[in-house]
Amino acid sequence: MEKVKIITIIPARGGSKGIPRKNIRLLAGKPLISYAIKVANGSKYVDKVIVSTEDGEIEEISKLYGAQVVKRPEELSEDSIPLDPVIYHALKFVENEEKIEYDLVMTIQPTSPLLKTETIDSAIEIMLGNIGNQEKNTYKTEYDTLICVKPEPHLYWTKVRGEYKPLYKERINRQYLDPIYKETGSILISKRNSVSENTRIGEKINLFEIPPEEAIDIDTYQDWMLAEYRLSKKSFVFRVDGYPEIGLGHVYRAITLANRLIFYNDVTFLMDSNKEIGVKKVLSHHLQVVTFDGKEDLFSKLEQINPDIVINDILDTELNYIEQLKKMGCFVVNFEDLGEGTESADLVINSLYEYSHPASNHYYGHNYVCLRDEFYIIPSKKVEEPIKKILITFGGTDPNNLTLKALKAVRKMDRKSIQVNIVLGFGYFPKKELYAYVDNLLMEGYCIEVKENVQMMAHEIYNADLVITSNGRTIYEITSIGTPFISVSQNERESRHLFVHYLKGIMYLGMAYDVSEEDIATAMNELIDDYKTRKQINENLLKVDIKEGINRVLRLIFDKYEEWKKYENLNHCR
Repeated sequence: MEKVKIITIIPARGGSKGIPRKNIRLLAGKPLISYAIKVANGSKYVDKVIVSTEDGEIEEISKLYGAQVVKRPEELSEDSIPLDPVIYHALKFVENEEKIEYDLVMTIQPTSPLLKTETIDSAIEIMLGNIGNQEKNTYKTEYDTLICVKPEPHLYWTKVRGEYKPLYKERINRQYLDPIYKETGSILISKRNSVSENTRIGEKINLFEIPPEEAIDIDTYQDWMLAEYRLSKKSFVFRVDGYPEIGLGHVYRAITLANRLIFYNDVTFLMDSNKEIGVKKVLSHHLQVVTFDGKEDLFSKLEQINPDIVINDILDTELNYIEQLKKMGCFVVNFEDLGEGTESADLVINSLYEYSHPASNHYYGHNYVCLRDEFYIIPSKKVEEPIKKILITFGGTDPNNLTLKALKAVRKMDRKSIQVNIVLGFGYFPKKELYAYVDNLLMEGYCIEVKENVQMMAHEIYNADLVITSNGRTIYEITSIGTPFISVSQNERESRHLFVHYLKGIMYLGMAYDVSEEDIATAMNELIDDYKTRKQINENLLKVDIKEGINRVLRLIFDKYEEWKKYENLNHCR
């Protein structure tokens, strides 16, 4: 049985006015016209792909990407010439050359680079009238022409004889309006007998709704930028957890990075279903979360997502875990990783450590801090005399209950005129004991306020004159504002965060189990009474370029990814 013969014709002039030389300009690294040629050649139904052009450079590039070329006469290359005679000329030229007649003629515009082969095939199948069958005896479509459109339900107006008239019956919400369709210009399929010098539109017409993400038609520089963005976007997976032993700092950093990436990329959080604190925090920011239960399920979910880049913020990783990610074709970025997995990761970023000679794929120090957005809108702190407010905050979980220890230190100072604000983290659990102690202090005349679910931590830090905190990421947030602070390490890992030693003047008291209430009280008294030292600490903090850190990190990730991608492609070609 004879097969239905289908030809695709791609019209491509060299004289584009809106965007000069548009059809061969590089879009996401490839000539614009190459996208149309690729999707047409990928179709399981298309027999021949033709580019119609008068331009020699377009001709050579089209051939390079796998299309045959029909030279367009100059008289068909003017701005005012419609597409119908151009398509008819190319069709007749090929048919005369091959001594055959095609059954379906498909026009694909080179200005629709987001079109997918699957979409083209779906449109052709509608014209064939029998899904998946291309034999002539089953070619029973009732349509002469299929035009690709996108729905645009809006409150439209028109001008008739000098008066403005609505194109709607009543003013209702957009989703309830009768559908109005706009031609995308991407695909038009006609039966052969509907194609002439003057038209490609037959009597019976069907409209085919193209997926919204494929409907872009490049006509302006703004269209070009949008297409560039969509073609360049990548799929990110953040592998991160939050739980009492490590707190929520890792989750906050991942959320911060995700919020910068999500406008231009696909972002998914892959999280352990048994660690609910972290999952709830990410969901509260309305980001996409996929949970897993066990290692096998983890990799099963990763295969479904198929990310370009995996960002691990789970502390020390194992070598076999990273190598398995690499086998899946992922670019791997690890934060705060001191484990064996760093040997195989493509990029390791540790902002909390200061090393002089890191490995080539490691980047250390405060230059790579990722501050949350709120810290970019708060002004710098100006130290005043006397101290009026002290802030006590020990992160998301505070496993050593340093909050209560610091509060007991406040009692030892016996300075009842100073307002003490306590911010409890998402995973702080010994609340009953703390609130009981606060009630006692309030009865004794102390000014104490406990806050939970604080929406803007930067505001709390700015309003304080002195902050008591742990030796984790919070010290960078405080540094960005410039409020003097005292820090205590929650665990051995925090004790290796060297920023407090790198920056002179900060009062670092050591490990939690070595620091007493008396030590904290003494340190607070010293700073309360020494305005000159507090002012010097404030000046030292504000000299540090913390706020540029997230931009450095993002540039680093994308730059290293592009280097890696080129290397991978080169090896693949070999």
